[in-house]
Amino acid sequence: MNDYWDELEVQSEEYWNSLTKQQQLDCFCAVMRRVYRGDVELRGSYRYVLYDVFGFGPNTYAPAQLSGYLSIHNLIWDALEAEDPKYTKE
Repeated sequence: MNDYWDELEVQSEEYWNSLTKQQQLDCFCAVMRRVYRGDVELRGSYRYVLYDVFGFGPNTYAPAQLSGYLSIHNLIWDALEAEDPKYTKE
C-alpha cells in the first residue's frame, strides 16, 4: 500500500513541476480559496470540504489525508474553536 501512496505523491509532484509558475500560483490560489471557504467561512467538516466544496468523491478521503489536509483542517478547527468555543467539530 505504501508503494501506491508513494506513486500518488510522485504523480502529483510531477504534475506540479510540469506547470508554469503562473499555473502553479493559479492552482494554489484556487485551492486556498476553497479551503478558506469550506474551513473558515462555512466551518465545514473534513468530508464536507472535500465533497461539497471541492466536489470530490469518497475516494479522495485518504489521498487528501495523506497529503496533510486532514491535519491542516484540524488545526484550523482548533484555532477557530479557541477563538469562539461555539464552534465544535462535527
